[in-house]
Amino acid sequence: MAVDKYPGTWPIPAGTRDLLPGEARRRRALENQMVTVFERWGYQEVATPTLEYFDTLAIDLGEEVGEELYRLLDRDGRLLVLRPDMTTPIARLVATRLRNQPLPLRLFYLANVFRYESPQAGRLREFGQAGVELIGSSGPEADAELIALAVEALRTAGLQEFQISLGEVQVINGLMEETNLPESVIRSLKRALTQKDLVGLEDLLLEHQVPLQKREMILGISNFQGGLEVIQEFRKLTANQRTIQALDYLEQVWSSLIKLGVDPFVRLDLGVLRGFEYYTGIVFEGYSSDLGFPLCGGGRYDNLLSKFGYPCPATGFAVGIERLLLALDNQNKKQ
Repeated sequence: MAVDKYPGTWPIPAGTRDLLPGEARRRRALENQMVTVFERWGYQEVATPTLEYFDTLAIDLGEEVGEELYRLLDRDGRLLVLRPDMTTPIARLVATRLRNQPLPLRLFYLANVFRYESPQAGRLREFGQAGVELIGSSGPEADAELIALAVEALRTAGLQEFQISLGEVQVINGLMEETNLPESVIRSLKRALTQKDLVGLEDLLLEHQVPLQKREMILGISNFQGGLEVIQEFRKLTANQRTIQALDYLEQVWSSLIKLGVDPFVRLDLGVLRGFEYYTGIVFEGYSSDLGFPLCGGGRYDNLLSKFGYPCPATGFAVGIERLLLALDNQNKKQ
């Protein structure tokens, strides 16, 4: 039975949006640009279900993202979730459907993902991603390929002023292991770092009586930004082998970026962390001068596929479609 309502009083859920013809046309054009770039680099498209079993997607999500899941029960009582990202579903797909294919696999996707965030400009609860996953390839050249591809994708979209912030999670993991704190506390410290909550981070360090020198290194990690000199400076401050090895690897990635000619678009930022716990190596985020939050991000996740019984190195990234469109809008307003 139809219900009479006045025009304009049929709301849609917070954090979602309708696209009118012009908006839909513009979004589709941007997605087509992404596809052209990805295919030029040899990547092939895949797709996965919007719904996945909770037990599948709960693997290495991280506390912050885990709290943002949309959950529902099917009629058999099984817990399902709307996918919050595409990396874990593609890891599942590769481990179950493509494990006999020759490596490396170069895969890309266009998909909507869902997170129960606080809606605001650039933060929706349903949003589009265009991303790639390079499966079965390790080493600095593979990581540099992904960063170079991200740079080309943003440039092809027409974005002029942007920068990729590049870090390595093992730099921070090395600092954390020297605190000798329980894993639960270390996760809280990392979450504060990810959210750039320096007040909360310092409170945690003081609460758990971390010595002054180690406390200052953790609090100051985000100040180490720039070029290759950042690695050289930080190497003088630590004797932790995990951290030193991560710095060495970052240096190799940087050399590969120079060979690819994209180093002018990249800066080192040793404080970069991302909300997903599956990252094991380099991590990066792309920022526009016209936007105050990341419009793309990714990194290396060498252990995720082993959770599905298929040990295999992997790296990838995703571009937020709505955020990129917003950055382009802000750029056009300045011109």
